[in-house]
Amino acid sequence: MLPLSRFLTLPSFARQSERSVTAPQGFAAAGAATGVKKRGKLDLGILVSREPCVSAVTFTQNAAAAAPVRLTRETGQCGALRAVVVNAGNANACTGKQGLADAARMRLLTAQQLRLPVELVAVASTGVIGVPLPMERIEPGIVGTARAVRPGGGEHFAQAIRTTDRTPKRGAFEIETSEGVVRLGVAAKGCGMISPNMATMLCFVTCDALLKPDVWTVMVKDAVDASFNRVTVDGQESTNDMVLALANGAAGVVPGEQGLERIAESLRAALLSLALAMVADGEGATKTVKLSVSGARDAEEAEHVARAVADSPLVKTAFYGRDANWGRIVQAAGQVLGGPDAVAPTLDVAYDGLNVVGGGQPAVLGEGAQERLADIMTLPEIELTLDLKTGEGASTVYFSDLTHDYVTLNAEYST
Repeated sequence: MLPLSRFLTLPSFARQSERSVTAPQGFAAAGAATGVKKRGKLDLGILVSREPCVSAVTFTQNAAAAAPVRLTRETGQCGALRAVVVNAGNANACTGKQGLADAARMRLLTAQQLRLPVELVAVASTGVIGVPLPMERIEPGIVGTARAVRPGGGEHFAQAIRTTDRTPKRGAFEIETSEGVVRLGVAAKGCGMISPNMATMLCFVTCDALLKPDVWTVMVKDAVDASFNRVTVDGQESTNDMVLALANGAAGVVPGEQGLERIAESLRAALLSLALAMVADGEGATKTVKLSVSGARDAEEAEHVARAVADSPLVKTAFYGRDANWGRIVQAAGQVLGGPDAVAPTLDVAYDGLNVVGGGQPAVLGEGAQERLADIMTLPEIELTLDLKTGEGASTVYFSDLTHDYVTLNAEYST
């Protein structure tokens, strides 16, 4: 089932189901343990459509993009992909010519086993950067996994793509349209190195509606912009980010205008659910914060302010310490708004609707308000609003707190 959040509203016309990316008709998947991860954990997954697809893909914009990203982006038929092979535990990033050759070998083996042209197979990887792939394990793993793909294999696929994720990130909808029922499935991974710009973040989407390529591309881009591109854990854009969405038309349903709107709304809800789960699962995180910035001179300024606050270690550690230290929020915002001609901002700050700053000055809080503020800071999900009072620009970002566990995990990640 999709992870739930107070910041998420699921569409009333869509019913959740259990089978993740293999809930839509015509899709099959599998996951296997190749030994790249320790203790026999699943670490390689394959997802395939039995029917031709229209596909939409977004990739990391990091200049140090990993070999599988570069291979898929530069040589794949990105509008008609039908399958993906994913390995976890090794990012195959910053691995030079050998990394590209290994990614190409993964794609070729998968294509041969699935009897598909190589350009219709995507490759994705996640894990430690700068370490060559152990192809002696991955090659036989691909062969075995490809032979094991089945309509009910979405659960194992979703498990196989995880690295340090504490929780699964998957789900599916059955969407009622006037033309018939269509299905949408999702599976993702990500909890650290998260600040997508299209974190290590991977997401795979399946749909069995019959959709036009340009319509599907716009749907996916809009949903990604409203979800994964709205979250940050540590402000770090991964080398391996990828969102791959496949629509195969296997349900035989050609949705009309209302149906397209319902699919688009369901897709936005599903991806926002996964994005919020990544923030909540941020390595060591204990809180998810929804930050809404309004009153900026334009959308760009609002975005810059939101990112400055959301990525501030001072702000993030204050939330971890349950300390409503609004001075850190004002400082981070003022850092963006500053300049030789800057004037002191007369902004408002509120935690879950409780104003703590008004017109750039501290609000007077009585004993009851102080107790309420203390209670708010214990919540796992907190809404933070910042009104700059200078214009109509607005932006929303979701972020996590910063904890001791984040430092411990990342200090020891490659060792």
